[in-house]
Amino acid sequence: MKSHKYQLIRVNVPEPGASVRFTGETDQSFDRLAGIFVAMPEVVKEMGASLGLKIGGQEVFDDDHDVRLITCGREVSPNDKFFQFPEHIEAGGSSIEGRLVDAANTQEGYPYEARIILHLVSES
Repeated sequence: MKSHKYQLIRVNVPEPGASVRFTGETDQSFDRLAGIFVAMPEVVKEMGASLGLKIGGQEVFDDDHDVRLITCGREVSPNDKFFQFPEHIEAGGSSIEGRLVDAANTQEGYPYEARIILHLVSES
């Protein structure tokens, strides 16, 4: 059995300033959330955007968490892109609740898709 998985959450942002709620569930085969990465289609979309996230009812990021703190550019190697959580965040089929808020710092490039990638690991 694989010891890790990258679970993709797609968030469609329809217009400037949109506040988009999303829900889901983590893969049941993996015990914990080890890291997170957010990919936006343009760097300008990252500036001022915020993300709130709860996994299994546990707050991972409050609603005003700056997306730039959990994203990076192409110059960063793939193994270093993820924000790693030092604490144990239970996954294993846990509910996902989140909210992505667009910064509305440009009027172009809408709608777009933001991608939130969860790095899940199995401890057994």
